[in-house]
Amino acid sequence: MKPVDLHGVLAIIIFVRLAFGDQKDIVNSLLTQKHLLPTGYNLCSDGVGSLGYYNGSISITESGADCLNWTEFPDYMKQYPGRGLGSHNYCRNPDGGNTPWCFYRQQSGMITWAHCDCSHGAMRLIGDHFFHGGGVQIYLKGIWGTICGDNWTDWDASVACRQLGISEIGTAKKINHYSPWTTPMHLESANCRGDEKALLHCSYTQGKSCSSREIAAITCSPPEGLKPPLRLVGGKDRFEGRVEVFFKNQWGTICDDHWDDKDAEVICRQLGFNGKPKAWVWAHYGVGNGPILLDEVECLGNESSLDFCQKNDWGHHNCDHIEDAGVSCNPFIDGAVRLSDGQKAGEGRLEVYYNGDWGTVCDDGWTELNAQVVCRQLGFSGPSSLASKAEFGPGDGLIFLDDVACTGTERSLVDCSHSSWGQHDCSHSEDVGLHCSNDSNDIIETPPGPPVRLMDGESTKEGRVEVFLNGEWGSVCDDGWTDNDAVVVCRQLGHRGPAKARSMAYFGEGQGPIHMDNVDCNGTESTLAECKKQDSGIHNCWHSEDAGVICDYVEKKISALTDGASAKCGISHVSRRKKRIVGGTKSMRYEMQPLCKVGVFIFIQEMENISVFHPSGNP
Repeated sequence: MKPVDLHGVLAIIIFVRLAFGDQKDIVNSLLTQKHLLPTGYNLCSDGVGSLGYYNGSISITESGADCLNWTEFPDYMKQYPGRGLGSHNYCRNPDGGNTPWCFYRQQSGMITWAHCDCSHGAMRLIGDHFFHGGGVQIYLKGIWGTICGDNWTDWDASVACRQLGISEIGTAKKINHYSPWTTPMHLESANCRGDEKALLHCSYTQGKSCSSREIAAITCSPPEGLKPPLRLVGGKDRFEGRVEVFFKNQWGTICDDHWDDKDAEVICRQLGFNGKPKAWVWAHYGVGNGPILLDEVECLGNESSLDFCQKNDWGHHNCDHIEDAGVSCNPFIDGAVRLSDGQKAGEGRLEVYYNGDWGTVCDDGWTELNAQVVCRQLGFSGPSSLASKAEFGPGDGLIFLDDVACTGTERSLVDCSHSSWGQHDCSHSEDVGLHCSNDSNDIIETPPGPPVRLMDGESTKEGRVEVFLNGEWGSVCDDGWTDNDAVVVCRQLGHRGPAKARSMAYFGEGQGPIHMDNVDCNGTESTLAECKKQDSGIHNCWHSEDAGVICDYVEKKISALTDGASAKCGISHVSRRKKRIVGGTKSMRYEMQPLCKVGVFIFIQEMENISVFHPSGNP
């Protein structure tokens, strides 16, 4: 019997027995021998294009050796043009063979070739199984290993369920105990958008760091309370794409008749995104290939889910897939930048965000000063250079900027002189591509996770906490913000003294996105990325709740009036730090007692050198 047939029989047996209980015992007894739900999935066959040539991302031989870069074999690149050979070390079959292969270096130093490991990236469920679920193991370099549960999300779980062939919807679970099968750990995070076919198609991070010591697990079944389940497909990020809805065990699209930003707002809310909602029509994110399930959707914008919006009956429509609706829930602000289609961090085609979409930049008049500004905006501190025109390929969207002229001192690309948005005389063959790098004397072993900085403090040891994600700096919400969180931020920045948390935009309000919320550090982590927190971009905050820290904190006595003081009652100018009024409808986080009675109470949040007076001169 083929493995896929066994899986089908196994699923049926489990399903029947579940109706009568004993689900854990029956599953464990059936899976005792190999602890494996067969996947039937082959990354080599999945990566084969229409012409029969493999174009996937496997770069490991059957013996576990790393493949060599094809640029080391220029004769082969000339012999097989147009067959996927280039500046990478991915396995290929340019000769038309059934199995991709690559060159590798033996321990003796001799270079030879070998077929690639098509089981690389395979998955199985193991441990204490439950219906269509269990602990996740992934096969890398000939060894089964686990995934850290710190940043494990429902998006990752859905991809795992899809790769296993169980269902399209997964729910993230975590196992908080160790067994022999829980080591080694292969991945720190999967970082899936949710529409990938396999975990190795996601922007995963390899490593062994796992602060919670929890192991990723899944259940593959539609989540409760989500009617109907949704996903976004075809976007470059997980918060944008073609809207697909799950109904009667299949995914389908939505027709764009009457589709507007109010509908997009409901979709973004249901998916848990707090970015700017924008509706897209005419298959902006590509055409779907399943049924068209909904049409004439008309939301008011305040509904909690699509289920409460007015719409046609399921399956009733008069549309083609060219009318598939899409949404973007982007946390970006206009002027954010990113590098696309590079082989590593710090390189790629330059794209800039504007009015809900990403577009390219024309290379007319492009200079090294322009490159310096972009690389600095992206968080790189070293030399930068312009890529060759064909290196990262042409973009396929809008061309937003042309005739960019930077002086080199600007903080972002849009601070430079440039043409009006969308005005240009270019084609995508002129798209700017960049190489960014860090200084050679930078610390090589940088902490995992995004960089942090402190803004608008009086020194480098204090300020509003900002995190660099998705190509731009954003703030952290102060929900649950404590001194333990401050300790971790200060440690990541190299400070070892006492740390103090500050809330309620103590150092002023940020201007960009809010990247993090509900941060919960225990104080021992090396970086903020290791702490428990909401998924990036998901929050319920305003910038009036931006978190701050003071590193190497020294407590100072607060001077305030006592009864009988002769000073005047009111508020005097304090020169230290940015002040802000608290106690408004969006700022009621705790009560403050007035120091004196005046007609209208205004409190300035400032923990040092407060002096008070009364306009009339009376207490």
